[in-house]
Amino acid sequence: MNRNKDSDSYIKYISVIDLIIKNSDEKNPITINQIQDLIYDKGYDFKIDFRIVKKFVENYNNYYEDTIIKTYKEGRNNYFYYENPNLDLMEAKAIIDLVYSSHFFTLKTKENYKKRMQDLFSIHNQAYFQKRLNLHVVKNENEQVFYQELEVITKAIKEKKKIRFEYQKPSLTFNEKHKLTELAPIDTVFSNNEYYLLCQGAKDPNTCIQYRLDYVKNVEIVKDSDVKFDDYQLNSFEKKLNNMTYMYGEGKIEVIELEFTPNVYSNMIDKFGKNIHPKKINENLYCVQVRHIINSTFYSWIIGFGGRIQIADNDVHKKQFKDFLMENFINKKENKKMNIPKKIEKLIDQRCRYAEMVEKIDYELSTWLKKNKINVDEQDVFGGCEVYHNPIGSANRIRKEILEK
Repeated sequence: MNRNKDSDSYIKYISVIDLIIKNSDEKNPITINQIQDLIYDKGYDFKIDFRIVKKFVENYNNYYEDTIIKTYKEGRNNYFYYENPNLDLMEAKAIIDLVYSSHFFTLKTKENYKKRMQDLFSIHNQAYFQKRLNLHVVKNENEQVFYQELEVITKAIKEKKKIRFEYQKPSLTFNEKHKLTELAPIDTVFSNNEYYLLCQGAKDPNTCIQYRLDYVKNVEIVKDSDVKFDDYQLNSFEKKLNNMTYMYGEGKIEVIELEFTPNVYSNMIDKFGKNIHPKKINENLYCVQVRHIINSTFYSWIIGFGGRIQIADNDVHKKQFKDFLMENFINKKENKKMNIPKKIEKLIDQRCRYAEMVEKIDYELSTWLKKNKINVDEQDVFGGCEVYHNPIGSANRIRKEILEK
């Protein structure tokens, strides 16, 4: 039985091109002899020479608009290497790092994405994609169902149709019933390490509602529906999203002024973005106006910085924050009020006066140290934890820095 010559030629062509793509790049070109060695190692039943490889490369490059496999001659050797036209190595590396940092994707999905990305580059660059740390947190392990739901949502957006779905948040109630929701899908986005479905509001068509995509179940397209967003609505959707640091949470977006110390500036950037414009109050305090959803989550975020971020002078916002503290930390509504013993009241007053005195001393000390260009650990001055937990050690370290200066 005679073998089909066209079929043999195609197999030879595909095999050679595949070997060049997987085994070469700009920094690691490959010669004819190396290609021949790879053919032998793979056990392929054919031979090649420079003329054949050159013809294969020309045919391959002619298929694309840009030259993909490049050749050059140096000395007696002709070199070939694959130049990836779609993605830079570090771009690919950054994409994989982003995928692995997400808690949404399953571990299997992450490995699958990594393998696909690796296949775009030569064997010389495979080590760039190795992940030494496993930071995977299990949130969604039913990837097949998720991709089915995502496919329906994407199709509805493309065809400009509404969708009907159940929103199933995790619950300890067995067989909990979920009502059907029918809305117009706008887009799907990542925010705060989660994947969200954005839909047009049912009551207000100029606003958008966000749903955790992994809680969206049993999606179906409403066939007799028709979705159309005008420019005003699209601008409204975009404006709301740009003003929402966290997609998930209820509350009203308001302008609020915050005061913060310099050592939490990076946290302010992480929270509100780089477009904030802080104003300097003094060496140890700045203020800035930001737009954010004002709710319990936001107040808890402020509390987490132990006084280094505070609400500036605003009677309304300060009262709201005080009410939140009273309700959740100081005096629970369900608890009966109790009288404060005089001794305890006296201790509280003394503690307040002492704190004010320490803050004043720390400010004067910090100002003097900075003026004299003496660098000390921020934990040792101006409210640093060492001032309270290890005052003697903190004082000795400051003395040491002054004497060494």
